Amino acid sequence: MKEKNIYIPLWQKYKPVILTMMRKALDTPCEYQLSKYEFEAIGERIKAGYAFKLEFANGRVINNIEGTAVARDLVQVLKASNTANILLKENNYKINMGKDFKIKIVQFHKF
Repeated sequence: MKEKNIYIPLWQKYKPVILTMMRKALDTPCEYQLSKYEFEAIGERIKAGYAFKLEFANGRVINNIEGTAVARDLVQVLKASNTANILLKENNYKINMGKDFKIKIVQFHKF
């Protein structure tokens, strides 16, 4: 059986950066280079990859992230943060991490 929530400590490390990006994304899209080696050192998704797409509206994830533990663990870290919860309830966000391990955060308006 695979260990659950293995990415939570890594997302905790990056949480201050992600919260700053979420605030800045209210004005302009933001991106930040994460460490490929940190993810590969703890994860088993080398062939499948670590890329994910998250969409938040009204404080909730609105897209399917069941297939990616990386995204699910990030959601858990954000939901445990009062600051993130306030930002997520007041704004809609797209958070993506590509194969290049760049995390991108954009605010979007849902009509």
